[in-house]
Amino acid sequence: MRGERNIYIIPSLGYGGAESFLLRLIPFMGKENIIVTLYHTQFDKKRIKGIDVKYITLDLKRSTVKDYLKFIKLVFSLGRNDTIFSWLYVADLLASLLKILFFWKKFNVIWNVRNTVISINEYSLIAYISYNVLRTILKNIPKKIIFNSKVSYMQHTLKGYDEQKSTIIYNGFQRYSKIKENKNPDDSFNIICVARYHQQKNHKLLFSSIQKLNQKYDCDFKLHLVGKGLSENNINLVKNLIKLQIYEKTILYDLLDPIIVHDLLSICDIKLLLSSYGESFPNVIAEAMLYGTFPIATDIGDTQTIVSNFGDIISKNTSSEEISNIIYKYYLMKKNNLEIWKTKINECQKFASNRFGIEKSAKRYREVSNIC
Repeated sequence: MRGERNIYIIPSLGYGGAESFLLRLIPFMGKENIIVTLYHTQFDKKRIKGIDVKYITLDLKRSTVKDYLKFIKLVFSLGRNDTIFSWLYVADLLASLLKILFFWKKFNVIWNVRNTVISINEYSLIAYISYNVLRTILKNIPKKIIFNSKVSYMQHTLKGYDEQKSTIIYNGFQRYSKIKENKNPDDSFNIICVARYHQQKNHKLLFSSIQKLNQKYDCDFKLHLVGKGLSENNINLVKNLIKLQIYEKTILYDLLDPIIVHDLLSICDIKLLLSSYGESFPNVIAEAMLYGTFPIATDIGDTQTIVSNFGDIISKNTSSEEISNIIYKYYLMKKNNLEIWKTKINECQKFASNRFGIEKSAKRYREVSNIC
């Protein structure tokens, strides 16, 4: 008899928070694991390398007839021993349609919601339509709904998602880089932001804050910018950084492999995430804290729960001058009280590791799957 299978339907395996968490989760899930993506990216093969998982892509531009035949065979083989975990609205919609079309089969569908409630101006039209169809017409389809934050849970259940089927499982993390006893032997101060170049991430406020820091204080720092669109090829971005007189203190990396991102986090002192909307459980904050990198972040989603006492939570309306003052506070703490600084780094590392370890999240996922 065929064993139990977990099928994960997700839009893509790009370097987003949901995608990265899924790839961390799979090795701890047991069973046979199969990923189905709707779009293929150049990173897919590299990202699943070393993970015991089968892969099928339904990308209209890249998929072969063989890919579609694999998917059709998979769908017709679904049964009571199988669980479809769908990730993000579009994938939730596809999984729900499969459940309707193959209503006589006994497989379970579990939605995974990874963001706060969206508006039509904040996400793609197809995501917005999917969200509205799910909360109104298809809300009875999933066996369970997993949210990764309290805020996301509350917002979605108020909009029609079934509260009785819903549960919260925080994202889990693991270190890819070594803990460094002394982050920066040369006493340099490193600030990092890992976020795609998009209006949601509010780089405008970030750059303005760094400009104020540079103008007001005698502060030797480096700003590390990681994410899609944050490269030297972005001419408008480079011109803006030059205009603000912070280009010489900025390093642009574009997209990076998560292992390299963790290497950067391990040497940085401050992590900035000044998003203006849409965050549910910002992965990169917890990842930064694994290395004792203190976050300064806007109060979006469950950011406060992640940060606890190991960083600063600010309002979306906080001025760039206020943010620069907060950054300088950390700069002075490191410069004037190095032993206290090291102690706080260690406490931050331990807190993040104990609270957001990947094993805890995987255990909860297995429990939810077994209940179904």
